[in-house]
Amino acid sequence: MFDSGVVPTALERARAALQSVERRVGVEHHTPVEQRERGLELTPPSPAPLTELLPGGDLPTGAAVTVRGSASLMCWLLGVTQRDRWVALVGWPELNPVALAEAGVDLERVVVIPEARGHVAVVLAALLDGVEIVVAGPRARLTASERRQLLARARQRAATILSPVSWEGSAFILDVEQARWSGPERGAYWLREAHLSVVRRSRADDSGTRFEVTRHDTAAPTTVPTRTTGQAAGRRRAG
Repeated sequence: MFDSGVVPTALERARAALQSVERRVGVEHHTPVEQRERGLELTPPSPAPLTELLPGGDLPTGAAVTVRGSASLMCWLLGVTQRDRWVALVGWPELNPVALAEAGVDLERVVVIPEARGHVAVVLAALLDGVEIVVAGPRARLTASERRQLLARARQRAATILSPVSWEGSAFILDVEQARWSGPERGAYWLREAHLSVVRRSRADDSGTRFEVTRHDTAAPTTVPTRTTGQAAGRRRAG
C-alpha cells in the first residue's frame, strides 16, 4: 500500500527499474528535454559555403595547396576565393574557360599559359612575382627541388600556389575520394547535380576531416562536415 495513494503504472515501474540499473553500471541517461538543456541533442549540420573547406575561410597566402581528384572542385574554389585577385593557369589546357566562368571565375583577371614546355619553373616564378593565385596544372612538370624553390618564392611574394598533384610542404590537401554526377541519362548529357566526398588533410586536422560537397544546377556549391577519417587516412598528411 502506498502512502501517497497513487499507484505507479507498469511503465513507470519499468522506467524506475531501468534507471536504477543504469546508475549501477555507470550509464548516464538523458531525456529529450535534458538533452536540449545540456546541449546534447544531435541535429544534422546545415550546408555551409564552400569556403568551409578552407581553414580560415580563404586560400592561405605564401603557401601551396593541393586539390586532388576533381578539376571541378579546383574551379569552384577559384570562383569563391578569387574576388578581385588575378589568377594564372599554367600547364592545364583541358581546364575549360566555360567551366571556370560557370564556377564564378572572372576571366578578365585570368592569365592562361596552356604549355610552358621546358620553361615551367621559370614561367611559374615570373608569375608568382605579380599574380596572387597561381595554378600549376598537371602538365606543369617540376622536380622536387623546383617545387621547393617556387614555394619559397610564393612565401616571399605572399602568393598562393594551387596544384592538382602532390606538392611537398602544402599547407593542406583536399582529396576528392568519390564524385557522383546526376542528370538525364545519369548525367551523360546534362549534368544537374554533383556530390563530392572530400577529405581535408593537414597538421591541424589530426587524422583528417571529411566533408560532403554538393552543387545543384548552377547554384553555388555548399559543403557539410561529416566526420574524421580513420588512422589509415591519417598517415597521408600534408607536406
